[in-house]
Amino acid sequence: MIKEQRGAVIILFAVLIPFLMCFAGLVVDLGNLYAHYSKLQNAADAAALAGGSAYAESGGDLDRANEFAQNYVTQNDPKASFKSPPKIEEKNRKFYYVVVLKERVPLYFLRYFPQIGSDTEISAAACAQISVQRQASGNNSGGFVLFDNLFTAKQGFDSVNSIQNPDNHDIAQNKNNCSTYHGNIVIGDESAFNEASKNVYLQPEAFGTDGNSQTTVNEATRQGYINIPEYNGSLEVTDYYRDTVQQLMTAASTYKITNQNKNYLDSSSLDQLSSQGVDVIYSNIPNLDIGLTKAIIGDTNKPLYIICDNINNFNTSADMTGGRPIVLIYNGSGSFAMNCNDGTFMGDIYAPFGSVFINDNHHLFYGSIVAGNRIQLQSQGYYIQRNYTATGSGGSGSGSGGAGSGAGVSYRVNLVNISEVL
Repeated sequence: MIKEQRGAVIILFAVLIPFLMCFAGLVVDLGNLYAHYSKLQNAADAAALAGGSAYAESGGDLDRANEFAQNYVTQNDPKASFKSPPKIEEKNRKFYYVVVLKERVPLYFLRYFPQIGSDTEISAAACAQISVQRQASGNNSGGFVLFDNLFTAKQGFDSVNSIQNPDNHDIAQNKNNCSTYHGNIVIGDESAFNEASKNVYLQPEAFGTDGNSQTTVNEATRQGYINIPEYNGSLEVTDYYRDTVQQLMTAASTYKITNQNKNYLDSSSLDQLSSQGVDVIYSNIPNLDIGLTKAIIGDTNKPLYIICDNINNFNTSADMTGGRPIVLIYNGSGSFAMNCNDGTFMGDIYAPFGSVFINDNHHLFYGSIVAGNRIQLQSQGYYIQRNYTATGSGGSGSGSGGAGSGAGVSYRVNLVNISEVL
């Protein structure tokens, strides 16, 4: 029996040789393919990040972005090339720079098998998300830091007509038919923040240096001219009331309105008080109305404080340029309406326990609005952040009416899973 089985191992080995060669070929060639794929994927990632950054910094120049991406492909994997031209994908108002690379990889053992060939093509894809990041405006005028935001709302923020065509972001926007916002929009309630983030808030730069250019929302987004709201779950808006406003109401230098028959303040009466050296006016009468038809005379670097426990309406059609800015403080827990009709308002609005509603009919607003509840804008207005609150607690410090720097714009480019985009 043993003599009859002699040589069986040789026969078995001869039978297994093709399978062993195939296995060895798979190990060598698949290992080679994996090594090339890893290098190709690294090149794709580098190209996506470089191209995405160049696209953002160039204001949406796709040719320049592709040029940068090609340079990174050449540096990281000279044998690779674009399988298809890089492109910009938009999804849920977010922009992505997509790169797909290809490369021919030689085969060593598998080339001897029919229908496989001497080489094969591999591909790798990468996707970079381009996000607009706004820098905090900072304390640009020496006033209370809370007013360094354009809008600060504890419970919610809404602009009814933030853009002209909310359903089609490829239709050109006209500044005369939508609002613009330059400065931080900070919201303290998470659900209200999520709702506000669904809207688009254009910065004034979207309409060019002359303000007369037209743009689409998509183009403004590509150029970084979108004002993105911020969420602050620990937002506290009553500090200024506790630290400053309560002292102003009881200060000996504060002019107090207690006459029940005097429930209206107009430009003339404010001019008279200002010329008498009054810096702070406090009213506890019910249903106070305020009407501005012209700039308030006095030091343009010293705000006039108007503090009221109850306000019915605040109407202004004035061009306050060249006059005293106004810091209006509403102590009530309800809401008041600010009706603007053209003109230019310069000052801060503070309602630490209530809401502010603004009917902004093509009104230019320089200042800041802070509300313990909601801020709602009803029409079209142009808002630029300034901080007019005076330093110190006496209300007589020198708040500045100088131009604020506003919020800077930068870009964050990071890799994301391409399956989430395509």
